[in-house]
Amino acid sequence: MCLAGCATPPAPPPPPQGWSGKLGYRIEASSSQRPQAGSARFEWQGDAQTGSLALSSPLGTLLAQANWDADGVRLADEKGQQRRFADLADLGAALGQALQGPSLPVQALFDWLQGRPDPRLAHEPHPEGGFVQLGWRVERPDAQRLVISRPAEGSSGAMSLRLILGSKP
Repeated sequence: MCLAGCATPPAPPPPPQGWSGKLGYRIEASSSQRPQAGSARFEWQGDAQTGSLALSSPLGTLLAQANWDADGVRLADEKGQQRRFADLADLGAALGQALQGPSLPVQALFDWLQGRPDPRLAHEPHPEGGFVQLGWRVERPDAQRLVISRPAEGSSGAMSLRLILGSKP
């Protein structure tokens, strides 16, 4: 029996989420653009409320650093030039635009990296495996890989992102 002065200690906060690894992207040619492909290393920390994403070249040169919190999103490029965005959706749109592709679903990636759809959004199973959400087909073939792809849309060619996940940072 607990006396009035007893209190159950609060549960410890969950450990921060984090992922690191390599990513590759490919955008097929369309009527208004040539095909593109590239790769980078990434480190992703935090959650949809507070976190960071660093992209670097395969040789280790920092390409971009994004940080987000309640005050918004800040993105610095390899030259140190800063841009601000209201939220992760705006960051995803800017990243997609930089690649001349569709907006990237940055906020949904938190769930997709764990192999599940974003519970706030509608989704449907894909007949060949995985699921479709926000127009992207999401596959998590194993614990180390995530593949997301989107068919051609408007003037953007089809796009695919392949992530090879390393250990959590």
